[in-house]
Amino acid sequence: MYKVLIVDDETTVREGLRVVIPWEAYGFQVVALAQDGQTALNMCKDEEYDLIISDIRMVGMDGLQLIENIREFDKRIQCLILTGYADFNYAKKAIQHNVAGYLLKPIDEENLIDALVEIKQELDKENTVQELTLIENERKKEMFILSNVLNSTYDKMTTERKNLAKEFEMEWDKYQVLLIRMEEKKPEIFQILTIKEQIKNLVIHDKEASLFLHEAYLGIIINCNIYKMSVIEKLYKKISDILKKSDINYTVALGNCVDSLCEIKDSYKTALTLIEKKFFFPEDQLLIKGRELIRTEKEKSSTQMKDIIDRVYMALEVGELHMVEPTLSGIFDLVDVPYSEENVKKNYVYALTIVMNKLQKEKPEKESFISNTSEKILEIYQLKNYLELERFVNLLMEEVYREFKYDQADDQLKKLLVLINNNYHENLKLEKLAGLFNYNSAYLGKLFKSYTGEYFNTYLDKVRIKNAKKLLLEGLKVYRVAEIVGYNNVDYFHSKFKKYVGLSPSTYRRKEKNNV
Repeated sequence: MYKVLIVDDETTVREGLRVVIPWEAYGFQVVALAQDGQTALNMCKDEEYDLIISDIRMVGMDGLQLIENIREFDKRIQCLILTGYADFNYAKKAIQHNVAGYLLKPIDEENLIDALVEIKQELDKENTVQELTLIENERKKEMFILSNVLNSTYDKMTTERKNLAKEFEMEWDKYQVLLIRMEEKKPEIFQILTIKEQIKNLVIHDKEASLFLHEAYLGIIINCNIYKMSVIEKLYKKISDILKKSDINYTVALGNCVDSLCEIKDSYKTALTLIEKKFFFPEDQLLIKGRELIRTEKEKSSTQMKDIIDRVYMALEVGELHMVEPTLSGIFDLVDVPYSEENVKKNYVYALTIVMNKLQKEKPEKESFISNTSEKILEIYQLKNYLELERFVNLLMEEVYREFKYDQADDQLKKLLVLINNNYHENLKLEKLAGLFNYNSAYLGKLFKSYTGEYFNTYLDKVRIKNAKKLLLEGLKVYRVAEIVGYNNVDYFHSKFKKYVGLSPSTYRRKEKNNV
């Protein structure tokens, strides 16, 4: 509806005009009345109207003076003059002030309606032109923004670019990109444009922010001298509300603050990278560099995947559940920085799958449970962020812990002996086990010697030789027995066997068979 202001010094005329015409039927709405020109002028400075219907002769400021004053700040408004004087000179002055019509009092209802129809057509035409002009200006502005955001060849501000920045009211000291990606099920273009309009309404009256659309990305260039972090967080919350109501999955990231439009591409790339690394950020939060869930820099580490697998396996063997998560976090020492979601997931799946395979060999009675657990491990590939990964792995390991029904005795040395007897064939080192049991390796060695009467390596050798004897009597080749009990070098196995048994492996087998 177009807004109408009626100006007349006669109350009956003002009120009569307001009620005699079915304004809304013709696209108009009388929103205000004024009793003189000065009052009307003040009202026009405070409020925008589309049509003024004014008496030409009034006390003080008359109708023509009113229109003349309004034209100084509003060329758009339509004006309709009413008068009881059929004076040609007045008519000529009205024409000079670009009035839409000149009607004599008393007002003929049909003549006024005819004038309203013509005025509405003119207003519609002007609005169409205005909207098209606005759309074209917005298109040019968006193309200008995209040229800065996407084109890596701009390294300085030319005079032309400075002029465009001034034209589009983007002459700021600092620039920053707030980037929104609409994800998964691809939204239809009309849905994207609708969302763009809704978000634009959040900043439409703000000369310190401008929107651009590129593929599935909607960006906002902001003046980061004005948009402090608290303001950005509030804007993010409003954007989130819009996207959630539209049932669209989304990610929003904030690029770094830069000093010129030439550098805005760097802020855009930073935001783009953060979105690609969203797996390492908390869910449903604005992605900002430095807020990652894990460190992004690391010291050089000698950790190997086999070490991680061994430690996790041993922790599960002895029921030290609390050691599993920190041990698995060592996977990040194996992944190149910047971290890749794909590589992190792949390494977790690989490590846990090997651990399950090792457990299955040692606990064949748990084959069904371990097989199901191995299948669950593949669900890691579907997880959305690192916190979900941590929770998932912890719950999975708790299931394993409950299934194996560990002896709840607190005697760490008893657990250590169980571990050795079950895993003598592994590459067991006192240093690794000390970390598993939260002991200093030298201190654990002393405790072990005091508890068993043997040094750790001696005890391990004796367990291995004991099991080697059984395998030799089963008819396995000597080199194969050496491999099975944990000796990679058959000559070393020979020397160890002879040290503890007093005979070579082959001699021991012959002697035992002859004694049967």
